[in-house]
Amino acid sequence: MEAPSPRYIISRAAFLIAILIVFLIGLKYYKKHQRKSAIFAGLQSITSDSSFFQQFYAKDAHQSLIRAIGLIAEAKTLGVEPEDAINRGMGIEPKIFASDTDRKEPPVRERIIRTCLRSNYENFIKLGYTADFQTLTSLKQGEFPPIPSGPQSGQRPEIANLIPSEISPGMEKVIANLEIRPPHTEDRKPTDIELAAAKKLASDLSSARIIEQAVRDRIIKGLSPPAPAPPP
Repeated sequence: MEAPSPRYIISRAAFLIAILIVFLIGLKYYKKHQRKSAIFAGLQSITSDSSFFQQFYAKDAHQSLIRAIGLIAEAKTLGVEPEDAINRGMGIEPKIFASDTDRKEPPVRERIIRTCLRSNYENFIKLGYTADFQTLTSLKQGEFPPIPSGPQSGQRPEIANLIPSEISPGMEKVIANLEIRPPHTEDRKPTDIELAAAKKLASDLSSARIIEQAVRDRIIKGLSPPAPAPPP
């Protein structure tokens, strides 16, 4: 029997190598797709009404927010923009062509969730974090690693309440009410921007029928500075 020619051997080897490359590319794509699906499922769990607005404990709310930021950051490494990851987490599928329905104002609950997660992800980035392995591992556990750079390097961020629990008890357990901020060594007064954001949140929660209108009014009153005393 005549031995295969070198040309035949090379062509068969090249064919097998091509098949192996295609298989590896397909496997990589499949794993990436599977991980994206897991990220979206994780975000859907966090953005559900029972999780986002009704946590039992403040610690659970904090950890859920941190995990959500970690999932959004990981999605970004897989080519999914934060806004798209948040939408998929709320069950909103991407559309190739926009329609008049897509241009309508989104439901208030969606707007609350999107605003919270987008602003907190931006704060995460502004603190100097990157989606490296160690950071993502910490975030999956519901913990922030030390701030990597900047004037507060080595410290950990704090999670503050937009609406203080002293004004509305239980708000510390609502993820929508949480904001990631640089650490502070002493108490400070909220800024005008933070007060405006808190009042907007109270109005949105009322519009979404998560709190009653009377509660909204009480919150806004508690956030408003007292009127100056009349001159004698």
